[in-house]
Amino acid sequence: MSLVYCNYGLRDYKTKPIIINTRGYWEFQLTLSGNNKLTKLGNEPKTWKDNHNFWISTPDSTHGWTSTDREPSEITVFHFSEVPESLSRIFQGRKTISASVDLKSLASILLMANEMAPQVLSPGYSSILEFEICCRQLCILFLRNYEDRLESIPWNHHIQVVSASIAWYCAHMNEGIGIQETAEKMGYSVSQLRKIFIKTRGIGPNKIFENCRMNRAKELIQHGTMSIIDISMECGYSNQSSFSRAFKKYYDQTPINLKKNTIPMY
Repeated sequence: MSLVYCNYGLRDYKTKPIIINTRGYWEFQLTLSGNNKLTKLGNEPKTWKDNHNFWISTPDSTHGWTSTDREPSEITVFHFSEVPESLSRIFQGRKTISASVDLKSLASILLMANEMAPQVLSPGYSSILEFEICCRQLCILFLRNYEDRLESIPWNHHIQVVSASIAWYCAHMNEGIGIQETAEKMGYSVSQLRKIFIKTRGIGPNKIFENCRMNRAKELIQHGTMSIIDISMECGYSNQSSFSRAFKKYYDQTPINLKKNTIPMY
């Protein structure tokens, strides 16, 4: 995973576009600011999105770069001789794929480029290892944000992700968590986790999490040892009023009415 080229800075792709040519290496290009556009030969199917800011192209990819902005854009680019199999296998005949990463991640990649660029020109004893770490870090960041990766993951893994998500949510619902915190814990974005739930269960996680909360609330009410306010807190509600409204909408009766009509199960 040798890093053969690394550069960063401002580029005016509108007035000085990069002509279409074959790099011969795995190219990782990120746009930190501006609106750059990857260009290819007209006979190649488009497999990337222009609104993304992280593109990876295979060594045999023939492409160039243009921009829609009049002002220069800030970019970071890495060329590697090879990449981990976990990345290369998702291409499946495609020559370019893309993803969108947040500004915090882009800033960390710029720092990485600052460290790597001098070593490409004058490598030291540890450079080979640092190049490999750099490549793996970039691959991890890309794969975490690559939405299409869900299609290549085995079905049984999706089932495990859903089960683990529900179990973790149920164990932490009293903390007032939701799909955002659960997705982060599972290592997915909210949209990715929602796709996995719909693919395996037919409904989104919010609906399933709400079922978990209501089932838990009903169980605690029927147990008969906790007050309504304590039950609402245990099920992740910030106050009793919002809990009562949600409970009535779900069960068509208030939690107080259910408590009055229930013989405690000791």
